[in-house]
Amino acid sequence: RDRRGSTMETDAAISGMTIYIPIGDTNEAVEVAVNDLPDDEGEILGILQAELAPLDVWLHVAKAYLSKGKEEQFRNILEEATQPEIETYYPDSKYERTAILCTLASYHVNMGKAENDKIRRDDHFYKADGLLRAAELIKQKANGEEPEQAPVVGRAHLELAKGNLAAAEKLVDAARSLKDGGAGNVLPLLMKARLLYDRGQFAEALQWYRRALRSQGAAAPAGVRLGIGACQYQLGNFEGARLAFERTIQLEPTNVDALVGLASVEFNAASAVPAELTHGDGGGADGPSVEEKLADAKANYVAAVKRGLELLERAFTLDPHHPGAQVELAKHFLYAGDDNLQAIEQLTETLIRGGADAIGSTPRLRAQAAMTRAKAHHSRGELQRAQGLYQAAAQMDETFHEPNFGLAQVALTRGDNKAALTYAERAYAAFPNSVEVQRVYGHCRRIADDAAAMNGGGGVASVGNIGAGPGRDLETAGILKKAVEADPYDYDAQIEHGDALLAAREYEAALAAYEGAVEILNNGGKKADGTSTISSSLLNNVGVLKAMTKGAAGHEDTRAVFLAALEAAAKEEGGKGEKGEALDEPAERRKATGARLQVAFNLARLSEEKGDIEDATARYDDLLVASPEMTECLLRKAAMAAKRENFAAAEQFARKALETKPDDPDAMASVGHVLMKQSRWSEAQAQFKALRNLPKKLTPTQAALSAAAGKDPNAATHQHDEYAMLSLANAAYYQAVKLQSSVNHKRGDPKVREAEQAHLDYATTLYTKALQKNCSDMYAANGLGILLAEKGRIDEAKATFQMVAEGITAATGKGAEGAADSSLMSSPDIWINQGHVQMAKGNYIAAAKHYEQAQAQFFNNLDHRVSLYQARNSYEAASLEESKSFLRRALHVAPWNHRLRFNLAYVLQENAHRTLNRTLKGAEKGKAAPGGGEGTEGTGRLQQVLNAIEEFKLALSLFEQLQKVASASSKDKDAKKDAPEYGFDKKRVGIHVSFCAEALKSAQPHLEAAEREEAALQARRDAQAAARRAAEETRAAQNAAKEAAEELKRKAAEAAAAAAAERFKQSQEQWLKKTTEIREAEEAIEGGGGKRKKSKKGEKTTSLHYDEDDDDILLPDDHPDNPLNKDKKKKLTDEQKAALKAAGLDDSDDDSEDEPEAKDTDGDDDEKDLTEDAKAKLKAAGLGDSDS
Repeated sequence: RDRRGSTMETDAAISGMTIYIPIGDTNEAVEVAVNDLPDDEGEILGILQAELAPLDVWLHVAKAYLSKGKEEQFRNILEEATQPEIETYYPDSKYERTAILCTLASYHVNMGKAENDKIRRDDHFYKADGLLRAAELIKQKANGEEPEQAPVVGRAHLELAKGNLAAAEKLVDAARSLKDGGAGNVLPLLMKARLLYDRGQFAEALQWYRRALRSQGAAAPAGVRLGIGACQYQLGNFEGARLAFERTIQLEPTNVDALVGLASVEFNAASAVPAELTHGDGGGADGPSVEEKLADAKANYVAAVKRGLELLERAFTLDPHHPGAQVELAKHFLYAGDDNLQAIEQLTETLIRGGADAIGSTPRLRAQAAMTRAKAHHSRGELQRAQGLYQAAAQMDETFHEPNFGLAQVALTRGDNKAALTYAERAYAAFPNSVEVQRVYGHCRRIADDAAAMNGGGGVASVGNIGAGPGRDLETAGILKKAVEADPYDYDAQIEHGDALLAAREYEAALAAYEGAVEILNNGGKKADGTSTISSSLLNNVGVLKAMTKGAAGHEDTRAVFLAALEAAAKEEGGKGEKGEALDEPAERRKATGARLQVAFNLARLSEEKGDIEDATARYDDLLVASPEMTECLLRKAAMAAKRENFAAAEQFARKALETKPDDPDAMASVGHVLMKQSRWSEAQAQFKALRNLPKKLTPTQAALSAAAGKDPNAATHQHDEYAMLSLANAAYYQAVKLQSSVNHKRGDPKVREAEQAHLDYATTLYTKALQKNCSDMYAANGLGILLAEKGRIDEAKATFQMVAEGITAATGKGAEGAADSSLMSSPDIWINQGHVQMAKGNYIAAAKHYEQAQAQFFNNLDHRVSLYQARNSYEAASLEESKSFLRRALHVAPWNHRLRFNLAYVLQENAHRTLNRTLKGAEKGKAAPGGGEGTEGTGRLQQVLNAIEEFKLALSLFEQLQKVASASSKDKDAKKDAPEYGFDKKRVGIHVSFCAEALKSAQPHLEAAEREEAALQARRDAQAAARRAAEETRAAQNAAKEAAEELKRKAAEAAAAAAAERFKQSQEQWLKKTTEIREAEEAIEGGGGKRKKSKKGEKTTSLHYDEDDDDILLPDDHPDNPLNKDKKKKLTDEQKAALKAAGLDDSDDDSEDEPEAKDTDGDDDEKDLTEDAKAKLKAAGLGDSDS
């Protein structure tokens, strides 16, 4: 497609070429040079008609006129070629007629796109539609012909111009399956790629361009490489884009698009700062230094810019009206920094104005032209003209978002923060990874967040605003974090990041950000104003955050930072470089001014947080000497006194602060707060009403915005202040609670009921207004939940409290346990009210957990009111022992509280009464209660009755004490008015005294019965114990007799074994003696030459000859295998058998007389050996042969 968007090829109509017009049926032709075409197309048209020249020649001639910029001649020739009679002369030229119709349609499509007037634009599109319909009718599938591709492509072109991208893409996909004159055509592939490119899908578009290149090979038009280069450029692959653009220029040296694209590559591929230095890496030890790297990079960048300018000059020379070349040159003049506004205006004027002169430009190029000129005016401070051009650029191409960034900057400069935020949001949505956009968008959000925030803060001292809500502030912090990570040395980004984190209550992260800012300046960094001095306010914020996050463990570090802040503040005031320790002396504190006052105040707060009340008080007094108007010190002294429950002193300090500054809302709120602590609800309500009517001081920006909205800045009050509304609502609620107290005898009075309802309705209205002002206000939601519970709407109250808890958990992101630690949970009311709801629903375990959470997290388990709630929950759960424990603990903390004493007496009475009833029922059933119930497991009936009587006595004593207190107060009329404040009813006390006295009298017979029962039980237990002892003694005697019998048997066996051993020893000695004698006889026979007699045949003889290694030589005489004892082999004597049997060695084989005799062959004994079992038994009895 050429720069005018034509879908037909124009390669034949190049300047310098020649067109040949055939003459009739001859081989001759009229030669017409393109450069010599007459201005009057009638001459050429006459030749074409006269010679019936082929229609493709008509098309080439028309394109030649178009290439010379003669659109009227081009249009006249093609309109003549589309007349109805043409079909008569060229019936077989269906493809050529189709091509001419589609070319003229494409012309009208491009004219319509460039037309600003809607009527003329629609007229061009209407003509194009008619031409395409005519082209579609030439070849129809109904006539058995294959439709041509060109009309479908032309229709897709028309839909694109109308903005119907989906329809255009469908037509392009359909055209891919058709042929162009029976041949393939790469154009649908290129259009598909272009559609993807326009949608920003550059990777997908690149794949289609590559597909087109593969399908055409070397014959692919230059536009294919051009598309590949454009995609590679958008994907950031500058080297790939360079190669593609260079190849395009090789194929088509006059391709202006390729020249502009290659120039853009030169401008953007090179950088004046090496990448490794951008990311913070310096020069290596052996490599080039940082200065050398910078010099080389600068030289390369200058050379690249020079090459880019040469390419732009070449493109501008070829086509001075090329939109891309004009825009790139305008950008160059803008970045050159010189006063080139006139050149920029000349280059962009045509594109910005639009119309017929801007044919070939796209909405994006026109928008870029307007954007470039807007930047030029912006840099000159001409904000109004810059704003107009930015807006025009945004309207020219709605998908072009860069103007939004410029509009945001202009709005910021003009002080229109709301509009700046709107434009910055749009720019951030389009460019979320741009550091510049992140910085501006984060800055705009911080301004908006500050405007929406409530004044306040937390921790040791107020270091900022609460913020616009944890969720929004965290989002802002996340945006600024990206900018900080991209440029860790941007001091101002670090500061704004810390401010956003501080507003989001991410105190540890905010501390890290502020410390990072300090480190930047310590390492030689600069602020936006070029200075590098660390301000006292920054150090003060670091100290405050350290105190809030490190606590007592970081006390010394925090103090060191505050002392450094004192030094910085002194320098800012022109000091002589005094050290922080010297500036913290009492004498210096009394002379403190300016920023030193705030730092000194935070040092006093640090002492207060540490628990050094004396030092903190002295510091506050010193600061009041230095600045009597510093009411913050008086308010802190009031807070310390209130914490010690010295409410009189607290009220005195708060009222003194209010006298010093009657228009100070903090002082007025402090007075109301102290009154609330003293349960002086009506006075507190009046105080908070006065606070809401107090005039409000507006900042200059707020005053300007108020005036712009048609409001009087001087009429502003704290009427809609959330704290004032919530405090007033709380006071109204407690007024209603006081009226509905059970000790108020006038509760049945209709006027009292009406006043009570009025207070509840007023509180509901205020809570609702606070929620309407800030839907994430947890305290307002909590108060509304209390009122719902008060009206008996338990399910709704529970749902409200649940939403409050979920909101806190979601805001903190730390779960329920972390939520309790967050500043959102600075009041335990949410946990307490959750406990109330759970207790009302009967979920006593869940209620106990909520009360325990509130008690542990906020009161160190020392709040008597929460202990009372815990006792009530345990009482309702029938755990009276636990209820007593809670009430006793509460009385230790608040011994003056008569309500606690009354409740403890009542629980003691109830527990005693239940115990007596339980034991009495057990007695009536004829059985003792071994445990009986809670707290009595393992105790008998008597002990339970004794415990019950003791509790009745204690309860009676407590009720009598309360009766005396009530009686004493009722004697005085003034004291009688205050009687309800004790928290109990005198009549009820008298009833309880009577009940306890009567219970003690009626318990006496019960005690005696229990004692008798206990005595009987003890007797039975003693009898059972005696029987057990007798049985044990019998068993012991039996066991002793058995053991004695076994001992006798053992000793008999030992004696038998000893006798057998002795006999064995004697037998062995005899055997040894006989053996010696036999050997001596044998030796005598051998020495005397005597011969042995032969035995009779069949008789056995016993050899008297033994080898020295004969194993039987040591066998005992009575061994059955001993050859010397064969004749003596007889039955064992009864005595021997008895000895062996006693040793467990009796052997049945000993009685056998049929043992075969051993044969003597060659002097060797062939006797049968003893079995292994027999040997083992002999050996165990000590009778084994040592050689065996």
